[in-house]
Amino acid sequence: MTMVATDDPYSLGTFLGTVEPLADALRRQDAVTALGGLNRALSQAAEQEVTRVVHGFLGLDMIDLVAGGWRTHAGLAAAARNTCAAPGSEEVVALLDHRVRSVHHPTVKVSVDGVPVGTLAVDIEVVFELNGIVAVVREGRLVAVRAGFCTAKAELAVERITVVSRQRQFDLPGGVRWRRGVVLRHCVPTPPG
Repeated sequence: MTMVATDDPYSLGTFLGTVEPLADALRRQDAVTALGGLNRALSQAAEQEVTRVVHGFLGLDMIDLVAGGWRTHAGLAAAARNTCAAPGSEEVVALLDHRVRSVHHPTVKVSVDGVPVGTLAVDIEVVFELNGIVAVVREGRLVAVRAGFCTAKAELAVERITVVSRQRQFDLPGGVRWRRGVVLRHCVPTPPG
């Protein structure tokens, strides 16, 4: 999984929003109160630390998340294998309507003066509903999506309290191209001669 800056247009952080709303949402939802026994100053410090740690996870690349599901798709795996075997070739794969789900469960351990006061469970779920996708594979890499629709939904929860949730539909009629492509299979170069 690639970690990227959350100002990257394809990052989970960009999709969900910025750090400031996350810190506000943690405060509004009292998500850090699960630790208990913290005075206001320590609670605010814990909120800031949780925000910092969670912000690192928001660098997950949305394209990598959906591609992770596509790496196991039989049609794309076959196209990757075929295009590795025949350098310079290209295969176009029409995908049936499908769903790709990516779930992550990081934890944040909070200590005060070196003494552990608790652990907060963070849940991140991203679901892609994909319809009418036409994918292009070259040299073992997904290099373009020529058509289709994608509905992406992401949810971030701390201690099972939903902090941020977003859903958005993407129309891909003109297609999407990746300069280097998304690796589906590493091609082994054939020796000359």
